[in-house]
Amino acid sequence: MENRYYGYSDKELIRKWGEKLSSLRVDAGLSQTELAQKTGMSRSSIAGIEKGRNFSIASLISISRSLEFLDEFEFFLKKEEYELTPMEIYEKEKKKKKRGGYKK
Repeated sequence: MENRYYGYSDKELIRKWGEKLSSLRVDAGLSQTELAQKTGMSRSSIAGIEKGRNFSIASLISISRSLEFLDEFEFFLKKEEYELTPMEIYEKEKKKKKRGGYKK
């Protein structure tokens, strides 16, 4: 099944993120000024993000931390803990490039 977000342009997705951040801020009972103070950003930066202007990942992290939903990014932050099976290790070793040399 195709994810519905792939049909949106980057600009539309940024606008949607801004709308969601605005909703989360309001739900937390914060004004733009109060969120700006908590994040160290300017109020106009918060307003711009909520209107769908481009923003940095650092801004997203700062806002997420202030609104206490940083855990939503676990997918990007968790370390994969996958153990290879003996057969996978064998196949991986087999594919490694061997150093040049002469054959006897």
